[in-house]
Amino acid sequence: MLPKERIYKAISGDTPDRVPSIPKIWVDLATNLTKTNLKKVIEDPLTALQVIIDAALMVGADGARQFHFPKRKIISENDRVFEIDKKGNCFGEIDMMGGLMTRLNNASDFKLENPNQMAFHHYWICDKEPIIKKLSDVKRITIPDKSFYEEIGCCKRQRKMIKWAGDRICLIGDCDSATLAFYVNLRGYNNAMIDLIEQPKLIHATMDKGVAIAVEKGKFNIDLGLKILRLNDSVANMSVISPTHWREFILPHMKDVCDELHHYDPKIKIYCHICGNILPIVESLIETGLDCIGPLDPLGGFIPGQVREIVGERVSLMGGVNTLSFINNTPKQIIEEAKRCIFEAGKKGGYILSSGCVIPRGASKENLNALRIATEKYGVYHKGILNDKRKN
Repeated sequence: MLPKERIYKAISGDTPDRVPSIPKIWVDLATNLTKTNLKKVIEDPLTALQVIIDAALMVGADGARQFHFPKRKIISENDRVFEIDKKGNCFGEIDMMGGLMTRLNNASDFKLENPNQMAFHHYWICDKEPIIKKLSDVKRITIPDKSFYEEIGCCKRQRKMIKWAGDRICLIGDCDSATLAFYVNLRGYNNAMIDLIEQPKLIHATMDKGVAIAVEKGKFNIDLGLKILRLNDSVANMSVISPTHWREFILPHMKDVCDELHHYDPKIKIYCHICGNILPIVESLIETGLDCIGPLDPLGGFIPGQVREIVGERVSLMGGVNTLSFINNTPKQIIEEAKRCIFEAGKKGGYILSSGCVIPRGASKENLNALRIATEKYGVYHKGILNDKRKN
Protein backbone atom coordinates (compact mmCIF):
# COMPACT_ATOMS: atom_id res chain seq x y z
CA MET A 1 0.00 0.00 0.00
CA LEU A 2 1.34 3.45 -0.92
CA PRO A 3 1.91 5.97 1.92
CA LYS A 4 -0.90 8.20 0.58
CA GLU A 5 -3.35 5.30 0.68
CA ARG A 6 -2.14 4.12 4.08
CA ILE A 7 -2.52 7.52 5.74
CA TYR A 8 -5.84 8.31 4.06
CA LYS A 9 -7.33 5.00 5.21
CA ALA A 10 -6.09 5.50 8.77
CA ILE A 11 -7.27 9.11 9.05
CA SER A 12 -10.64 8.05 7.59
CA GLY A 13 -11.12 5.63 10.47
CA ASP A 14 -10.42 2.61 8.28
CA THR A 15 -7.79 -0.13 8.54
CA PRO A 16 -4.73 0.09 6.27
CA ASP A 17 -2.10 -2.62 5.81
CA ARG A 18 -0.21 -1.24 8.80
CA VAL A 19 -0.22 1.75 11.12
CA PRO A 20 1.35 4.74 9.31
CA SER A 21 3.93 6.97 10.99
CA ILE A 22 4.24 10.75 10.72
CA PRO A 23 6.95 12.06 13.05
CA LYS A 24 6.39 15.80 13.55
CA ILE A 25 9.46 17.13 11.77
CA TRP A 26 9.89 20.89 11.45
CA VAL A 27 12.56 22.73 9.50
CA ASP A 28 15.05 23.04 12.36
CA LEU A 29 15.26 19.28 12.88
CA ALA A 30 15.10 18.69 9.12
CA THR A 31 18.11 20.93 8.47
CA ASN A 32 20.08 19.08 11.14
CA LEU A 33 19.28 15.70 9.62
CA THR A 34 20.00 16.76 6.05
CA LYS A 35 23.01 18.99 6.86
CA THR A 36 21.29 22.06 5.40
CA ASN A 37 22.02 25.59 6.59
CA LEU A 38 19.03 26.84 8.59
CA LYS A 39 19.53 30.34 7.20
CA LYS A 40 18.77 28.99 3.73
CA VAL A 41 15.31 27.94 4.93
CA ILE A 42 14.59 31.53 5.98
CA GLU A 43 15.70 32.96 2.66
CA ASP A 44 14.34 30.28 0.33
CA PRO A 45 10.74 29.01 0.84
CA LEU A 46 11.37 26.09 -1.55
CA THR A 47 14.13 24.80 0.70
CA ALA A 48 11.74 25.01 3.66
CA LEU A 49 9.37 22.64 1.87
CA GLN A 50 11.94 20.23 0.49
CA VAL A 51 14.09 19.84 3.58
CA ILE A 52 11.17 18.39 5.56
CA ILE A 53 10.35 15.92 2.79
CA ASP A 54 13.97 14.81 2.54
CA ALA A 55 14.27 14.37 6.31
CA ALA A 56 10.99 12.43 6.48
CA LEU A 57 12.14 10.10 3.69
CA MET A 58 15.45 9.64 5.48
CA VAL A 59 13.71 8.25 8.58
CA GLY A 60 11.13 6.11 6.75
CA ALA A 61 8.08 8.27 7.51
CA ASP A 62 4.83 7.77 5.63
CA GLY A 63 3.95 11.47 5.66
CA ALA A 64 5.56 14.91 5.73
CA ARG A 65 3.96 18.20 6.70
CA GLN A 66 4.47 21.19 4.42
CA PHE A 67 5.01 24.71 5.76
CA HIS A 68 5.17 27.69 3.42
CA PHE A 69 7.61 30.37 4.53
CA PRO A 70 7.61 34.01 3.43
CA LYS A 71 10.60 35.25 1.46
CA ARG A 72 12.84 37.20 3.82
CA LYS A 73 16.16 38.97 3.32
CA ILE A 74 18.60 38.52 6.18
CA ILE A 75 21.97 39.67 7.45
CA SER A 76 24.11 37.95 10.06
CA GLU A 77 26.16 39.47 12.84
CA ASN A 78 28.19 36.92 14.77
CA ASP A 79 25.57 34.32 15.82
CA ARG A 80 22.60 36.67 15.40
CA VAL A 81 20.36 36.91 12.33
CA PHE A 82 18.27 39.94 11.38
CA GLU A 83 15.57 40.52 8.76
CA ILE A 84 16.10 43.53 6.51
CA ASP A 85 14.05 45.23 3.80
CA LYS A 86 15.17 46.01 0.24
CA LYS A 87 16.86 49.20 1.43
CA GLY A 88 18.79 47.40 4.15
CA ASN A 89 16.68 48.68 7.05
CA CYS A 90 16.39 46.22 9.93
CA PHE A 91 12.93 44.95 10.93
CA GLY A 92 14.14 42.92 13.89
CA GLU A 93 16.08 39.88 15.05
CA ILE A 94 15.03 36.40 13.94
CA ASP A 95 14.58 33.86 16.73
CA MET A 96 16.98 31.17 15.52
CA MET A 97 16.51 29.08 18.66
CA GLY A 98 12.71 29.06 18.47
CA GLY A 99 10.18 29.38 15.71
CA LEU A 100 12.30 31.48 13.30
CA MET A 101 9.97 34.45 13.81
CA THR A 102 11.21 37.98 13.30
CA ARG A 103 10.83 39.88 16.56
CA LEU A 104 9.79 43.26 15.22
CA ASN A 105 11.43 46.40 16.52
CA ASN A 106 8.13 48.24 15.98
CA ALA A 107 4.56 46.95 15.82
CA SER A 108 3.92 49.43 13.00
CA ASP A 109 6.18 47.31 10.76
CA PHE A 110 3.41 44.72 10.67
CA LYS A 111 0.71 45.95 8.30
CA LEU A 112 -2.70 44.35 8.82
CA GLU A 113 -3.63 45.44 5.30
CA ASN A 114 -0.62 43.61 3.80
CA PRO A 115 -1.76 40.25 2.37
CA ASN A 116 1.77 38.82 2.53
CA GLN A 117 2.13 39.52 6.24
CA MET A 118 -1.36 38.19 7.01
CA ALA A 119 -0.73 35.04 4.94
CA PHE A 120 2.40 34.34 6.99
CA HIS A 121 1.34 36.16 10.16
CA HIS A 122 3.17 34.03 12.71
CA TYR A 123 6.58 34.75 11.19
CA TRP A 124 6.45 38.28 12.63
CA ILE A 125 5.74 39.06 16.27
CA CYS A 126 6.14 42.13 18.44
CA ASP A 127 7.00 41.82 22.13
CA LYS A 128 6.85 45.57 22.80
CA GLU A 129 3.18 46.19 22.01
CA PRO A 130 0.24 44.31 20.49
CA ILE A 131 -0.30 44.49 16.74
CA ILE A 132 -4.06 44.65 17.34
CA LYS A 133 -5.38 47.02 19.99
CA LYS A 134 -9.08 47.48 19.19
CA LEU A 135 -11.95 46.35 16.98
CA SER A 136 -11.17 48.92 14.31
CA ASP A 137 -7.76 47.26 13.90
CA VAL A 138 -9.46 43.93 13.27
CA LYS A 139 -11.48 45.47 10.44
CA ARG A 140 -8.20 46.38 8.75
CA ILE A 141 -7.08 42.74 8.53
CA THR A 142 -6.94 41.65 4.90
CA ILE A 143 -7.82 38.07 3.95
CA PRO A 144 -5.56 36.65 1.22
CA ASP A 145 -7.71 34.42 -0.97
CA LYS A 146 -6.48 31.16 -2.47
CA SER A 147 -5.36 32.88 -5.69
CA PHE A 148 -2.90 34.98 -3.70
CA TYR A 149 -0.78 31.88 -3.01
CA GLU A 150 -0.53 31.28 -6.74
CA GLU A 151 0.53 34.89 -7.30
CA ILE A 152 3.40 34.75 -4.81
CA GLY A 153 4.75 31.39 -5.97
CA CYS A 154 3.51 29.06 -3.22
CA CYS A 155 1.55 26.91 -5.67
CA LYS A 156 4.50 26.63 -8.05
CA ARG A 157 6.78 25.57 -5.24
CA GLN A 158 4.29 23.08 -3.85
CA ARG A 159 3.74 21.53 -7.28
CA LYS A 160 7.50 20.96 -7.51
CA MET A 161 7.43 19.24 -4.15
CA ILE A 162 4.45 17.08 -5.08
CA LYS A 163 6.39 15.92 -8.12
CA TRP A 164 9.54 15.44 -6.01
CA ALA A 165 7.70 13.37 -3.42
CA GLY A 166 5.90 11.23 -5.99
CA ASP A 167 4.50 8.08 -4.46
CA ARG A 168 7.28 7.87 -1.89
CA ILE A 169 5.54 9.89 0.82
CA CYS A 170 2.21 11.57 1.57
CA LEU A 171 2.34 15.37 1.74
CA ILE A 172 0.16 17.18 4.28
CA GLY A 173 -1.10 20.73 3.71
CA ASP A 174 -1.10 23.32 6.47
CA CYS A 175 -4.00 25.67 7.30
CA ASP A 176 -2.09 27.24 10.19
CA SER A 177 -4.29 28.46 13.09
CA ALA A 178 -7.63 30.22 13.06
CA THR A 179 -8.11 30.45 16.79
CA LEU A 180 -6.07 31.20 19.93
CA ALA A 181 -2.60 30.81 18.42
CA PHE A 182 -3.68 33.26 15.71
CA TYR A 183 -4.97 35.66 18.34
CA VAL A 184 -1.87 35.39 20.55
CA ASN A 185 0.34 36.28 17.60
CA LEU A 186 -1.53 39.55 17.11
CA ARG A 187 -2.27 40.45 20.74
CA GLY A 188 0.49 38.83 22.78
CA TYR A 189 0.17 35.99 25.29
CA ASN A 190 -0.67 37.98 28.42
CA ASN A 191 -3.17 40.22 26.64
CA ALA A 192 -4.86 37.18 25.10
CA MET A 193 -5.38 35.53 28.48
CA ILE A 194 -6.87 38.71 29.96
CA ASP A 195 -9.04 39.23 26.87
CA LEU A 196 -10.74 35.87 27.49
CA ILE A 197 -12.41 37.63 30.40
CA GLU A 198 -12.46 41.29 29.44
CA GLN A 199 -12.69 41.50 25.63
CA PRO A 200 -14.67 38.57 24.20
CA LYS A 201 -15.93 40.64 21.24
CA LEU A 202 -12.37 41.43 20.20
CA ILE A 203 -11.44 37.75 20.37
CA HIS A 204 -14.40 36.55 18.30
CA ALA A 205 -13.95 39.29 15.69
CA THR A 206 -10.25 38.46 15.31
CA MET A 207 -10.88 34.72 15.13
CA ASP A 208 -13.50 35.29 12.42
CA LYS A 209 -10.67 36.74 10.35
CA GLY A 210 -8.44 33.83 11.34
CA VAL A 211 -11.09 31.40 10.11
CA ALA A 212 -11.31 33.15 6.74
CA ILE A 213 -7.52 33.07 6.31
CA ALA A 214 -7.26 29.40 7.33
CA VAL A 215 -10.09 28.42 4.95
CA GLU A 216 -8.37 30.10 1.99
CA LYS A 217 -5.12 28.34 2.88
CA GLY A 218 -7.02 25.08 2.99
CA LYS A 219 -8.58 25.70 -0.41
CA PHE A 220 -5.21 26.47 -1.98
CA ASN A 221 -3.88 23.14 -0.64
CA ILE A 222 -6.97 21.24 -1.80
CA ASP A 223 -6.75 22.70 -5.30
CA LEU A 224 -3.20 21.35 -5.51
CA GLY A 225 -4.50 17.85 -4.77
CA LEU A 226 -3.50 17.52 -1.11
CA LYS A 227 -6.13 15.48 0.72
CA ILE A 228 -4.84 15.72 4.31
CA LEU A 229 -4.86 19.11 6.05
CA ARG A 230 -3.42 20.23 9.38
CA LEU A 231 -5.19 22.78 11.57
CA ASN A 232 -3.10 24.08 14.45
CA ASP A 233 -3.78 25.59 17.83
CA SER A 234 -1.03 24.48 20.17
CA VAL A 235 -1.94 27.30 22.59
CA ALA A 236 -5.57 26.31 23.13
CA ASN A 237 -5.15 23.36 25.47
CA MET A 238 -6.24 22.70 29.02
CA SER A 239 -2.72 23.30 30.28
CA VAL A 240 -3.35 26.96 29.35
CA ILE A 241 -7.09 27.74 29.27
CA SER A 242 -10.24 26.28 30.80
CA PRO A 243 -12.64 23.87 29.06
CA THR A 244 -15.34 26.57 29.38
CA HIS A 245 -13.23 29.11 27.53
CA TRP A 246 -12.29 26.51 24.93
CA ARG A 247 -15.93 25.78 24.17
CA GLU A 248 -16.83 29.47 24.08
CA PHE A 249 -13.97 30.74 21.94
CA ILE A 250 -12.27 27.87 20.11
CA LEU A 251 -14.97 25.34 19.29
CA PRO A 252 -17.24 27.54 17.09
CA HIS A 253 -14.36 28.93 15.03
CA MET A 254 -12.62 25.59 14.59
CA LYS A 255 -15.96 24.14 13.53
CA ASP A 256 -16.36 26.90 10.96
CA VAL A 257 -13.04 25.94 9.36
CA CYS A 258 -13.92 22.25 9.26
CA ASP A 259 -17.43 22.88 7.92
CA GLU A 260 -16.26 25.20 5.14
CA LEU A 261 -13.41 22.99 3.98
CA HIS A 262 -15.48 19.81 4.10
CA HIS A 263 -18.13 21.59 2.06
CA TYR A 264 -15.46 22.70 -0.44
CA ASP A 265 -14.24 19.10 -0.80
CA PRO A 266 -16.07 16.38 1.15
CA LYS A 267 -13.19 13.96 0.57
CA ILE A 268 -10.52 15.94 2.40
CA LYS A 269 -9.50 14.99 5.92
CA ILE A 270 -8.57 17.49 8.64
CA TYR A 271 -6.59 16.79 11.78
CA CYS A 272 -5.78 19.16 14.60
CA HIS A 273 -2.57 19.84 16.46
CA ILE A 274 -3.47 20.72 20.04
CA CYS A 275 -0.71 19.64 22.40
CA GLY A 276 -0.96 19.68 26.18
CA ASN A 277 -3.95 18.33 28.07
CA ILE A 278 -7.05 17.77 25.89
CA LEU A 279 -8.96 15.17 27.94
CA PRO A 280 -11.67 17.60 29.16
CA ILE A 281 -12.48 18.71 25.59
CA VAL A 282 -12.28 15.44 23.62
CA GLU A 283 -16.04 15.35 23.02
CA SER A 284 -15.96 19.00 21.96
CA LEU A 285 -13.16 18.27 19.51
CA ILE A 286 -15.42 15.72 17.84
CA GLU A 287 -18.14 18.38 17.62
CA THR A 288 -15.86 20.57 15.49
CA GLY A 289 -16.03 18.06 12.65
CA LEU A 290 -12.35 17.12 12.78
CA ASP A 291 -11.52 13.79 11.19
CA CYS A 292 -8.57 13.13 13.47
CA ILE A 293 -7.43 14.34 16.91
CA GLY A 294 -3.76 14.83 17.68
CA PRO A 295 -1.08 14.89 18.83
CA LEU A 296 -2.07 13.02 22.04
CA ASP A 297 0.71 14.69 23.97
CA PRO A 298 1.69 12.59 27.02
CA LEU A 299 3.33 15.70 28.53
CA GLY A 300 -0.28 16.84 29.01
CA GLY A 301 -0.73 14.06 31.56
CA PHE A 302 -2.65 11.37 29.66
CA ILE A 303 -2.07 8.41 27.32
CA PRO A 304 -3.63 7.53 23.93
CA GLY A 305 -5.68 4.73 25.46
CA GLN A 306 -7.66 7.23 27.53
CA VAL A 307 -8.64 9.18 24.44
CA ARG A 308 -9.54 6.03 22.50
CA GLU A 309 -11.78 4.96 25.38
CA ILE A 310 -13.68 8.26 25.10
CA VAL A 311 -13.98 8.49 21.31
CA GLY A 312 -14.44 4.82 20.44
CA GLU A 313 -14.36 4.59 16.65
CA ARG A 314 -16.02 7.97 16.00
CA VAL A 315 -12.80 9.74 15.07
CA SER A 316 -9.22 8.85 14.19
CA LEU A 317 -6.26 9.55 16.45
CA MET A 318 -2.67 10.62 15.84
CA GLY A 319 0.39 10.88 18.06
CA GLY A 320 1.15 9.59 21.53
CA VAL A 321 4.94 9.18 21.71
CA ASN A 322 6.56 11.54 24.21
CA THR A 323 8.41 14.30 22.38
CA LEU A 324 11.26 14.21 24.91
CA SER A 325 11.80 10.51 24.28
CA PHE A 326 13.46 11.43 20.98
CA ILE A 327 16.32 13.15 22.79
CA ASN A 328 16.34 11.29 26.12
CA ASN A 329 15.75 7.65 25.15
CA THR A 330 17.26 4.95 22.95
CA PRO A 331 15.64 3.63 19.76
CA LYS A 332 14.72 0.44 21.62
CA GLN A 333 12.92 2.42 24.32
CA ILE A 334 11.06 4.49 21.72
CA ILE A 335 9.93 1.31 19.96
CA GLU A 336 8.53 0.02 23.26
CA GLU A 337 6.70 3.30 23.86
CA ALA A 338 5.36 3.28 20.31
CA LYS A 339 4.17 -0.30 20.73
CA ARG A 340 2.04 0.74 23.70
CA CYS A 341 0.55 3.63 21.73
CA ILE A 342 -0.27 1.38 18.78
CA PHE A 343 -2.11 -1.19 20.87
CA GLU A 344 -3.91 1.41 22.96
CA ALA A 345 -5.14 3.59 20.10
CA GLY A 346 -4.88 1.62 16.88
CA LYS A 347 -6.08 -1.90 17.50
CA LYS A 348 -8.89 -1.64 14.93
CA GLY A 349 -7.39 1.03 12.70
CA GLY A 350 -8.03 4.76 12.65
CA TYR A 351 -4.63 5.55 14.12
CA ILE A 352 -1.42 7.25 12.96
CA LEU A 353 1.72 6.86 15.06
CA SER A 354 3.40 10.18 15.75
CA SER A 355 5.15 12.29 18.33
CA GLY A 356 3.25 14.15 21.02
CA CYS A 357 4.50 17.46 19.63
CA VAL A 358 7.18 18.74 17.28
CA ILE A 359 10.37 16.70 17.70
CA PRO A 360 13.37 18.60 19.14
CA ARG A 361 16.05 19.62 16.64
CA GLY A 362 18.67 17.56 18.45
CA ALA A 363 16.93 14.22 17.82
CA SER A 364 18.87 11.53 15.96
CA LYS A 365 17.93 9.79 12.73
CA GLU A 366 17.95 6.47 14.58
CA ASN A 367 15.42 7.66 17.17
CA LEU A 368 13.04 8.93 14.49
CA ASN A 369 13.41 5.76 12.46
CA ALA A 370 12.30 3.83 15.55
CA LEU A 371 8.71 4.86 14.77
CA ARG A 372 8.83 3.15 11.38
CA ILE A 373 10.36 0.05 12.93
CA ALA A 374 7.60 -0.06 15.54
CA THR A 375 4.85 0.13 12.92
CA GLU A 376 6.41 -2.68 10.89
CA LYS A 377 6.87 -4.88 13.93
CA TYR A 378 3.69 -4.15 15.89
CA GLY A 379 1.39 -2.18 13.58
CA VAL A 380 0.55 -4.73 10.88
CA TYR A 381 -3.15 -5.50 10.42
CA HIS A 382 -4.66 -8.87 9.54
CA LYS A 383 -8.36 -9.02 8.70
CA GLY A 384 -8.89 -5.58 10.21
CA ILE A 385 -7.18 -6.26 13.55
CA LEU A 386 -3.60 -5.85 14.73
CA ASN A 387 -1.45 -8.93 14.90
CA ASP A 388 -0.84 -9.15 18.63
CA LYS A 389 2.94 -9.34 19.00
CA ARG A 390 3.18 -7.68 22.37
CA LYS A 391 4.69 -10.83 23.88
CA ASN A 392 7.44 -11.00 21.24
